[in-house]
Amino acid sequence: MSCEEAEAFESELLDSGEKVWAAMQSIGRALATGIVEEYLLSRYESKNLKILGLVGKGHNGGDALLAIANLAREGRLKSVILALADSRSTLKANTLRALEILEGCLDIENLQVVDCRDLLEKSNGSGFGELLVNCSYDVCIDGLFGMRFTPPMRSPVKEMVSAVNRSKRIRFRVAVDMPSGFGDQSDTVVFRADVTFATGVFKKPIAGLARSFSTGCIRYSDIGLFDEFRESSMRVIASSLLDGLRSRRPANVEKRTYGHLFIIAGSRNMPGALIMSVKSALQSGVGLVTVCVPESLVAHLAPLVPEAMWLPWPETRFGGLAPRGLDLFDRIQNKASAILVGPGMGDDADTVLLLIELLKRWSGSTVIDADALQKRVMYWIQGPCIITPHMGEFNRIAQLGSSMCDIDEQVKAYARSNSVVVALKGSMTRISDGNNVFLNTTGNSVLARGGSGDLLAGMTAALLAQSPQDPLGVACRAVHWHGRAADVLAGRKGQVAVETTDLLDCYSDALIPMYSS
Repeated sequence: MSCEEAEAFESELLDSGEKVWAAMQSIGRALATGIVEEYLLSRYESKNLKILGLVGKGHNGGDALLAIANLAREGRLKSVILALADSRSTLKANTLRALEILEGCLDIENLQVVDCRDLLEKSNGSGFGELLVNCSYDVCIDGLFGMRFTPPMRSPVKEMVSAVNRSKRIRFRVAVDMPSGFGDQSDTVVFRADVTFATGVFKKPIAGLARSFSTGCIRYSDIGLFDEFRESSMRVIASSLLDGLRSRRPANVEKRTYGHLFIIAGSRNMPGALIMSVKSALQSGVGLVTVCVPESLVAHLAPLVPEAMWLPWPETRFGGLAPRGLDLFDRIQNKASAILVGPGMGDDADTVLLLIELLKRWSGSTVIDADALQKRVMYWIQGPCIITPHMGEFNRIAQLGSSMCDIDEQVKAYARSNSVVVALKGSMTRISDGNNVFLNTTGNSVLARGGSGDLLAGMTAALLAQSPQDPLGVACRAVHWHGRAADVLAGRKGQVAVETTDLLDCYSDALIPMYSS
């Protein structure tokens, strides 16, 4: 929702001081857990932390204070400096209550409370900057402004945010709900976060592509506000969407119960992309996988993944899939519950012709990725279909040019006009069926590596083979699971010394529920 809509909605739900306090406590717990998890994406230890808290008088400040108090209770803190935007006497009742709780968690020598307005007046504007020059911090938590912010940002907050943004002595920056300076109207000065923990209603201002410079990764903390369904054309994917994958499977099933995926992909020049998609599919719960691959590759690839069935396909002189293999497809297509095309396929003209002829004959469920994402191929889609482009590929098939003003509407319009589900990959992946847009907040820069899209394609296709008539649900589930696997991997190994295929070992643990209230 917009900030104005969210404020009205949350006020309706939290219609008493105690309900507000209960929500703040939930946020504080979720923030503390989330901060620890996100800090572990670096290779620094999450103990003996030095914290800088930027605290406004409203409930965002109280949320930040309760998060710090929870970190203190866990024994993770060494010292805390609280930079209040105004005097203690201006704090709202619940924010003051949170401050008193924090004061009870720390010894007086480990907690310093600074009135920044007073400090700036006494130092002619230089005092807050001196706090950053004289000390380094492991974590800075921005609890200055929430959704009620309207520009311009005034003193002393403007000086506080500007100084923090300039500082090179802060290791990790966290924004509560949204970075200070963002709102339905945003300021030119905005807190630059490494991670923004969105709480309650997800606020539209932080969802734009251009915002990622200030929001960093966006994590959604579900604090249980939404017991009843509320209609909205934009929604955020919650961890509970994976509950069906977490559940125990029935005893009286056999392999075909969970679908038969056909992967028609690969080329002599790019066998690696194919192998990654096959391995990913096999680890995503599908019952059977048949791989149609250029015939010269079968003897080499089949021993690498013996769980799949490998079918030699006639190949072009350039090592791609040849159109004359369509007779083979005609004989076997009735066994498939879904097909995947694209990974490692290349742009051989004869292979593109094959894709077109194949889609003319196939009316079942399909995932299209990578080189298969071409406008002339899209035209022939018949049945339920998920496409998984990154921004460059989406620009190619949707022909956006430089028109990127409202990406959510553009994704929705393309999905609607082409009768497909679009999963537009990015730092916050967007999924649309033409009517709604779903935002995914799992994943991190571990995925900015070659091959991560091939793993997502294999996972998506495996889930579609298990639920062929639910492409929207499948796309949301796959993107969320894939991103969560990246978060698990980064938590184990950091974001640098990893390989793309390390993700495969994280699929299982990625199904363990995320931090919650």
